[in-house]
Amino acid sequence: MAEPRSHLIYAYREDEARRILSSAMDGRILSVYFIGSTETSTIPGVSVAGATPELTLYTPAVDVEYLFYGKPLTINQIPVTPEGIPTPALITRAAIKSSNIPFIVVDTGSYMKPRIPHVTLPSKMVGGRIDLGEALPYDVARSLFEEGRALARVFTPLTELMILGESIPGGTTTALGILVGLGYDAWGMVSSASPSNPHVLKEKIVKEGLERMGGPSVDPFEAVARLGDPVHVSMAGFLAGALEGDASIILGGGTQMAAVLAIVKHIGISLRGRVMIGTTRWLIEDDSSDLTGLVEMIQPDVPVVAYDIDFSKSPYEGLRYYERGYVKEGVGAGGTSIAAATIKGLTHERLLNAIYEEYERLRGDGIEVDEEDRG
Repeated sequence: MAEPRSHLIYAYREDEARRILSSAMDGRILSVYFIGSTETSTIPGVSVAGATPELTLYTPAVDVEYLFYGKPLTINQIPVTPEGIPTPALITRAAIKSSNIPFIVVDTGSYMKPRIPHVTLPSKMVGGRIDLGEALPYDVARSLFEEGRALARVFTPLTELMILGESIPGGTTTALGILVGLGYDAWGMVSSASPSNPHVLKEKIVKEGLERMGGPSVDPFEAVARLGDPVHVSMAGFLAGALEGDASIILGGGTQMAAVLAIVKHIGISLRGRVMIGTTRWLIEDDSSDLTGLVEMIQPDVPVVAYDIDFSKSPYEGLRYYERGYVKEGVGAGGTSIAAATIKGLTHERLLNAIYEEYERLRGDGIEVDEEDRG
């Protein structure tokens, strides 16, 4: 009998990725999803993680409400792009439900408080506009890092593998800000939820903020305070705390994870061969960004793996849009799928069926999904 085709794409440092995944086989898993908002997402053209720029502020809370309860509570609509394409939380929920992966949500500064049980960091704060150089107060950036680190110390002894995901509209723009603010030549390398990556707009925003900052800094908290957001620095703190224990870590996301790696690097924390990035095929195949290039520049020993999910034969137009370059990644979709497949044995067919069932259930419950498929 032929061996089933693997749906993992080893994009960078395959041997190291296989070692990290095998070290967690049959181990306990925990997913941690960080949410937060930045007013940068309300700048027209920056983010399509919401039907309008203003609705991007609701997206993080609604994403995790849907993850937790299977339906949004704040509004009767899962987050969609202006074209009506659904959130990648659809993929994440299907993966965690089908493989029984436990998860927690960490609020680092969500504009709307999610109506679910979750952890709130004491210094949570919505990020300001980075073109004005006012992302966060310096002491808040530092406190969020330390609070994330302390939280990781609580959970790390309970698990062998942790998946860290995020929901922050405008996050690739703030990630670019953090990277450039730390002196990396990352222009044109971050991704977008749109097939038309607005690099010119992102660069304009970051350059305006960088000018107000007075140029790059070697201090990661300064870069975050001027050009970042609450999510990436909190994730970096959690990663630092997790590395103090024995767990392996999958950073579940795309080019935003480069900003997390950069913060940890500039604080002087060793990754000790236990960290990999888990993303999706759509992100890896995106010609408008360069995740592996960013990793080589920042932390060249960190492997990158993508889950080869394919919606080209989906019965739903909203999902087929993913194959046209929309959305690509978010809410830990790629990393969660990789963990579900490798550690929990979830097959590609089962995952696809679970996603389609979720999509159909949402339509049946009367929750708005997208225009083409709404009956």
